[in-house]
Amino acid sequence: GKEQNYQPELFVEAVKGVDLAAYEKDLTTSMEKVSAKYPGVALNKINDSVWQIEIPAKYRVGHEAHFGQVTEHFLQYLKDGKLPEWEVPNMLAKYYTTTSALDMAKAKMK
Repeated sequence: GKEQNYQPELFVEAVKGVDLAAYEKDLTTSMEKVSAKYPGVALNKINDSVWQIEIPAKYRVGHEAHFGQVTEHFLQYLKDGKLPEWEVPNMLAKYYTTTSALDMAKAKMK
């Protein structure tokens, strides 16, 4: 919204009942790994159960630029004749989720 200058932002919010100290420790450890790979990415604590992941401008690309990146990857997959190994379980999870949602929606329409 207005507070974020209408830019997409990433927030992490702990669910009720979670051990906040352990959660924050795990989140901090994970973010240290992320920031080692992507310098400048940082964790900003908003309150006891909400954190903002600060993403520097150098990592933010617009829709058109991102579409170009995705297209380049897709064309490389076509050229190689295969998807990268990490993409297969992701794709299976996405398709399972969408087909299950379709089945549920159809069942509710009956």
